[in-house]
Amino acid sequence: MSKKVSIIGKGTAGCITALNFHNLGYDIDWYYDSSIPPLSVGEGTDLVLPRFLSEKLNLNYDDLSMFDAHYKQGIEKLNWGKNNFTHWFGLGQMALHLNANKLQNYITAYLKNKVNIIEKRVKHEELNSYIIDCTGKMNQDDYVETPIPVNSVYLSNCSWDKPRFNKTLCVAKTHGWIFLIPLQNRCSVGYLYNKECSSFSEIRTETEEILKEYNLVRDIENHLNFENYYRKINFTENVSYNGNSSFFLEPLEATSLNTTVRVAGQIYNILEGGDIELQNNQYKNFIDETIDIIMLHYLNRPKFAPNENDFWSMANEKANEWFSMRYKTYPKINLITEEGSFNYSTWYDGSFKQNLTGLDLYSRLNQFKNG
Repeated sequence: MSKKVSIIGKGTAGCITALNFHNLGYDIDWYYDSSIPPLSVGEGTDLVLPRFLSEKLNLNYDDLSMFDAHYKQGIEKLNWGKNNFTHWFGLGQMALHLNANKLQNYITAYLKNKVNIIEKRVKHEELNSYIIDCTGKMNQDDYVETPIPVNSVYLSNCSWDKPRFNKTLCVAKTHGWIFLIPLQNRCSVGYLYNKECSSFSEIRTETEEILKEYNLVRDIENHLNFENYYRKINFTENVSYNGNSSFFLEPLEATSLNTTVRVAGQIYNILEGGDIELQNNQYKNFIDETIDIIMLHYLNRPKFAPNENDFWSMANEKANEWFSMRYKTYPKINLITEEGSFNYSTWYDGSFKQNLTGLDLYSRLNQFKNG
């Protein structure tokens, strides 16, 4: 197969994919539609992205200011379990909080004279090389719905003179949960909730409370609805998908860019002669494992949520249904409560132990395991 690809889309996933295949020696035609502004997906990352940027761009700590980036030592979970806890990254490891739009602009400028960047809206049938589509969700019938209970987010950007903490904060609230992501010059705040369970006025009220608690003043606000999904068949002989064309899962545990890098690697395996069916099976397993990671957080009702709370009742019911099914159909899930080293989606065993302990889930998961 020719070492040439056509990449469609210039958002974060398109940039990561283009950078990956350029470094692998591929000729690239990179198409984008300038009338569609790229989304700023992935401002809170996990451990994969810093390694990827270091390997592909030779970036170092002095370069972080180019993306308003601030280092991330872990994820602090407030109100999720009996006690607050932090999912710490290991010593010598860190992730990043960054401005995704600035990262996109940097990668685009870096690749400007190295790949063929074409401002044009294109259809698949117009292209004659292998296509990697990084645009966005298309035909509804091509995707699998997930049980993830949040489908809306209220976003606030709050300027500050310097970061006030070094972790992503995830705060369980009455109607869902709130993230606080510290960049060098601002804090990004987002309330994730379900629009069928809660009114926007309720979400705005609790957001104002947390802005006051952390002494933050909103500069910009935005309100988005979304779906959680992944593609039924992500890789074919002629086309593969990445980014929002491939999947979208809520940002709890910051799995988005790790998954994007992984999918780019799977596409490379296919182009180098790998088995397409095998890659599709591995893709599905990885996404479902990521859903496991997210749904763990909804297994326990927070101590402040009464039985009549609409959101947490719905979320808890969905989580119980999901894990009842998973323990019957996916043997690997049994490993998460056992000793030993293993990887599960974007988590390693140390991450599981921290989160299962902090969320107090060992006994509940063993109930599923034992039927």
